[in-house]
Amino acid sequence: MWGVLIIAGVVPFLTFFMLCSKSQTATRVDALFSSKIDTARFITNLNEMIRGFVAGNLIVGSMMAVATTLMLLGIGMKGAIPLGIASGLLNLLPFLGLIFSLALPLAAAILQFNTPGPFVIITLTILLLHVVSANLLTPTFITTRVNIGPVAATVGILFWGWLWGVMGLLLAVPLTAFVKLIADLHPSLSHLSNVLALAPRPTPRWVRYGETALHRAIPYLRGRPGVKPGGSASPAGDSSL
Repeated sequence: MWGVLIIAGVVPFLTFFMLCSKSQTATRVDALFSSKIDTARFITNLNEMIRGFVAGNLIVGSMMAVATTLMLLGIGMKGAIPLGIASGLLNLLPFLGLIFSLALPLAAAILQFNTPGPFVIITLTILLLHVVSANLLTPTFITTRVNIGPVAATVGILFWGWLWGVMGLLLAVPLTAFVKLIADLHPSLSHLSNVLALAPRPTPRWVRYGETALHRAIPYLRGRPGVKPGGSASPAGDSSL
């Protein structure tokens, strides 16, 4: 809780100052990373990833909340709308989401029902919704938008959760997608990009040999007859070849 309070207090000020110095921040980032990656393309991809992640979670969370609310209204539970919305959104949490989404309506049902029927309906419905969400909705609306594989997402959840606790669990998917965005734009990190990707791409042959082999080959390529310093071949070089 102390960590959450610190983040909640610092992030608004950080966002405010970054927005006030937007042009200067863009210049600094470009100067820092322009020699390594295409900064403009990276920022564009990052914006698309964040929008896709947020939109995907809103879509899945809304569908889960509506389904849970309808089920609670069907069994006649009081306060079905707030309970259904909260339970549906809690189902999005990694690992602990199913437990929290079940515990909330079941705790309310204990105070309202004396027969086992409503408890069975609540448990089976939320379990079914969780299975549908994890195997159908999340891959369709979230995983495809951030373009990381399910294995990479799970490993990312374990790593970031170990590193930052609850906040790491909540931010694991966008953080893993952020790492992939960097790997996408740097040739030497293409192997890491393929490991994290939902649909890996074939690795170029020259990358397999590493940057060292490429740097060793450049002087020989520059020394070839008929090749200009800019890399274009002259007509004489074409005739000799």
